[in-house]
Amino acid sequence: MINSAAPNLQRLIVCFACLLTLLTGSTSWAQRDLTDIPPPDPELERKSFKVAEGFEVNLYAADPQIAKPIQMNFDPQGRLWIASSEIYPHIKPGETANDKILIVEDKDGDGVADKTTVFADGLLIPTAVMPGDGGAYVGNSTELLHLKDTDGDGKADVRKTELAGFGTEDTHHILHTLRWGPGGHLYFNQSIYIHSHIETPYGVRRLNGGGIWKYRPAAMDLEVVMRGMVNSWGHHFDRWGQSFCTDGAYGEGINYTFPGAAFVTAVGMDRILKGLNPGSPKHCGLEILSGRHLPEDWQGNMITNDFRGHRVCRFVVTENESGYVSREQVELIKTDHVAFRPIDVKMGPDGAIYIADWYNPIIQHGEVDFRDPRRDHTHGRIWRVTYKGKPTLPRPNLVGATNQELLDYLKAPEEWTRQNAKNVLRERGREKVEGDLKTWLKNLDPQDSQYEHNRLEGLWVAECIASPQPELLKECLQAKDGRARAAAVRVAREWRDKLPETYALVAPLANDKHPRVRLEAVRALSAYDQPTVLTDAYQALDHPVDEFLDYALWLTTRETKAIWLPQVLAGKSDLQKDPRKLTFALTAINSPEVTPVITKLIQSGEMPDSQLQSSLNLMAKFGNANDLEQLFAQALNPKTKPAQQAAILRSLAQAYQTRKVRPAGYIDELQHLFGSKQLAVQQAAIDCAGLWKIESLQTPIRELAASDQTQVELRKASLFALARLGGNENRVMLLKLSETDPSIDLRIAAIAALAEVNVKQAAIQAVNLMSSVETPAQLSAVANIFLQRKGGAGILVNALKGKTISKDTAIQLSRLVQSSGRSNPNLDKAIAAAGGLSSSGAPQPVKLSPAEMAQLIQEVRTKGNPQRGEAIFRREDLSCLKCHSIGGAGGKVGPDIISLGGSSQPDYIVDSLLDPNKAVKENYNAVTVVTVQGKVHSGVLVRRTDTQLVLRDANDNLMNVPLDQIDEEVPAASLMPVGLLDKLTRQELVDLVRFLSELGKTDAYTVGKERVVRRWRVMKNTPAAMNAIRRTRHATAATENPAFVWEPAYSRVDGDLPVNHLDEIGRLHVSKRARGAAFLRCELEATTPGKAILKFNSIDGLKLWIGEKPVALQPETEVELSKGINQLTFALELLPERDVLRLEVKDAPDSPAQVQIVSGK
Repeated sequence: MINSAAPNLQRLIVCFACLLTLLTGSTSWAQRDLTDIPPPDPELERKSFKVAEGFEVNLYAADPQIAKPIQMNFDPQGRLWIASSEIYPHIKPGETANDKILIVEDKDGDGVADKTTVFADGLLIPTAVMPGDGGAYVGNSTELLHLKDTDGDGKADVRKTELAGFGTEDTHHILHTLRWGPGGHLYFNQSIYIHSHIETPYGVRRLNGGGIWKYRPAAMDLEVVMRGMVNSWGHHFDRWGQSFCTDGAYGEGINYTFPGAAFVTAVGMDRILKGLNPGSPKHCGLEILSGRHLPEDWQGNMITNDFRGHRVCRFVVTENESGYVSREQVELIKTDHVAFRPIDVKMGPDGAIYIADWYNPIIQHGEVDFRDPRRDHTHGRIWRVTYKGKPTLPRPNLVGATNQELLDYLKAPEEWTRQNAKNVLRERGREKVEGDLKTWLKNLDPQDSQYEHNRLEGLWVAECIASPQPELLKECLQAKDGRARAAAVRVAREWRDKLPETYALVAPLANDKHPRVRLEAVRALSAYDQPTVLTDAYQALDHPVDEFLDYALWLTTRETKAIWLPQVLAGKSDLQKDPRKLTFALTAINSPEVTPVITKLIQSGEMPDSQLQSSLNLMAKFGNANDLEQLFAQALNPKTKPAQQAAILRSLAQAYQTRKVRPAGYIDELQHLFGSKQLAVQQAAIDCAGLWKIESLQTPIRELAASDQTQVELRKASLFALARLGGNENRVMLLKLSETDPSIDLRIAAIAALAEVNVKQAAIQAVNLMSSVETPAQLSAVANIFLQRKGGAGILVNALKGKTISKDTAIQLSRLVQSSGRSNPNLDKAIAAAGGLSSSGAPQPVKLSPAEMAQLIQEVRTKGNPQRGEAIFRREDLSCLKCHSIGGAGGKVGPDIISLGGSSQPDYIVDSLLDPNKAVKENYNAVTVVTVQGKVHSGVLVRRTDTQLVLRDANDNLMNVPLDQIDEEVPAASLMPVGLLDKLTRQELVDLVRFLSELGKTDAYTVGKERVVRRWRVMKNTPAAMNAIRRTRHATAATENPAFVWEPAYSRVDGDLPVNHLDEIGRLHVSKRARGAAFLRCELEATTPGKAILKFNSIDGLKLWIGEKPVALQPETEVELSKGINQLTFALELLPERDVLRLEVKDAPDSPAQVQIVSGK
């Protein structure tokens, strides 16, 4: 029973600092005891829809005619094919698989289906269907099938296995999202937990993890065109053949992709691309609107589904350099109906928008019992959305049309018509179509405004029917419209084996004036075995390079390494004429063979500063003793810039730490760098002295460590150098400093250094210090000295025996142990004994009885206040936003909880909070690795490359652990500790759950479409900051002053930043009615420079600097933003009447600027 007093809450409440794998509306909410299941009446559901202005919705098809639609696609006849699975998520033992492929028809054209045919049954969880080639392709667990009806009875009687060997590790990740591409390829996706090994006539094709396949059925040619994503249930091509996709289990909205691109979770990839809408909810399905039935301002809009938040979402995607930018608009449909689950969206032959509604209050996969009787296995709907201002379109007669008529349909504004016309032509084949195609192309009117697009459609038809046409290709590659040229490059790559002259056509396009043409050319060139391939691709480096083009260049460099690297090593490459291009190539391939070349570049002084660090990282990883000697000599050269000296020394230190390799000579000359005027050089030199064990430098290092006049960071470096040098005298000095130094931070550093030489003695000193630390961060630093060391927990247990620490310290320490990901019952008990806690040790998960849960949820509904709950969620002592973000603002250790309440009931929120390890969301599994050096690292697995493991720890830091340094790797417990909210009252818990239950569910707690700054940096009130502001003026805050410490602050869900609790930095230079001033920063990234508008809720008492330049403010201020990151610094007078600060970024009229708000932690 839960009492109103606080004690039992110690066992009831779980950490909100790392809601982590549980606070997400995706797949981590156990939906046991769901009570608000609505009646399954389609009309009641339809009436709950809030539809975009001017649109209306009607029911096209519903149960019992259809059930559980997973994917749908129209055929050229206008019939809707549906993959339906009532067995999902798992077949019961002894049950017969009987899932179906359905064909739904609207025979009389009234917008309502009137005929349903079971085309195929006896299937096992078919997750995809695409009509074509006289039947339909079906994703059926491990297989891609082709089903055909040969006797005309409407039911498949021929079943052919096209491809087999797809993984089935997780049934909502198996083969899905079938789609025809403009050139006649069949595309399909798989997701993160799937491992596929497919035999083809050209060899085995493999894809471990998520990605997109491309398949040409006639040739059985299969290849991977994109890697990564968590659950990529959405893929489409725009009017010009560019590719976009969505991720149903990761929050970056619309993703722009191109051949070879890799995204989050991509196996074996060192670099990944990001989506266009960071912080966006997860989306399923993707359609790009077109056609005469829809309004002009909806043309080209992208429609996808936030099935957790019961929304059909709309994005406007526009070109930006070689890539795109995306802005979310008002939803097409949104509702609070808990069973509305839109998972697929397609345009129909009539120009209307069709939405597949999986209809289910339970959307979880593994976290809800497979046999839960509340899973809906029978309902499902197809909704039809039309625009009230225009009539729908007559259904084109494609199947019975002549070739000429089909070719003329390629001029239609509707993408559905154009694609299906190409599909019919493809099925008719080259012999029947080729002649008519040439005639049609010849008769195209060059004066037609759509001439170049019409000609491109003809090129795609030629690709569909496997009819390479060199003159047509050349014309498209030379088109006036860069979008047509970019599309034609992909076709040229496809025809390279049949048309060898394509290389000469594609290579010059890496120098094209259009950045996307350059990108496509760079990627296409990677497929050619030509000696000048990289030199030709690197023409693109003579132009501005954005993130997408940079990635394409990096990828092509790696893929063509076998061609160009031997030329470089032999000194016979044209790349060696341009140090910038050569360095780009050398650092991209991550190879030991390039170290001599990099060394020469650094010594020559020709290496660009922007490429120095990546080059030095490579040297640290692969350089031998002679290579490092030459680098060291460069650092010793007095003509070398201090920044370069420090960077070289750090790389030398890294080489020794990871490989025990040091320079072959000049070691004794290191002392010369101790006298540098630059702290970074001194610190790096001391690090090297300790690592290289230069005993002759012990005396000056001891002097630096002992003096309180030495800068703090330099003292810390000296302490570790003494530990590495070893010896009793150094050990005694470390012991003394760990006991007596007045600085807590120095004592912690001394303990960490002492642990390198005598870990047991260090543990004793650590326990003595624990109750004296001043901040949680300091206690964490002390604990991690041992928690991140193999065997360290046991040593800490012994040190705690017979000792006493404060109760608060014990509670915090217990949480740190839990968040480390390595459970240790003995350490839990030792902490409890030392702190006078319960003898059971760490807090344990609590299971509420049905009555207790019902009572608590009743209070949430009747007494919970979401406004108070949000204030609790934002409390600094709870640190919720340290691990979780809302709308992209906050930590990344756990999922973004932007739509939590829209997908989960309050009882499941509470239930999940009680046991962090009960269900872990996909892509947030924690692991613990122990290195060969005995270091312990725990964190959420971000990705695994061919050379390293990338983890995100509980503090949101990324850790790169080399695979060859890992001694042990095991699954870890959740990083979400139990009991962080022990001090909450029951009412506070009720309010908190009410707030979380409202997220994404009600308008007041739904992140809006406005571009509002949500992640700020706030200057901390420190003596150094106070002195700096007092001695100068507010404008000093806009400079990079080491006296200033900036910490993150986050706006509320509504976009307002509360300012009442901001740190006050002095009372000078403010009006009389202000209690002082606070200083804040935010960042705006302009991928295209230009003007933008900053809209404030109030400018009273507000000053702004962009960079260090002051800006005169108006309520709506037009500013000029430069390309890249623009830092905005604000001085805010803390006036009695001001409660919040709000900044919205808007587009300036006629400005080319493309601006995104930088979010994150």
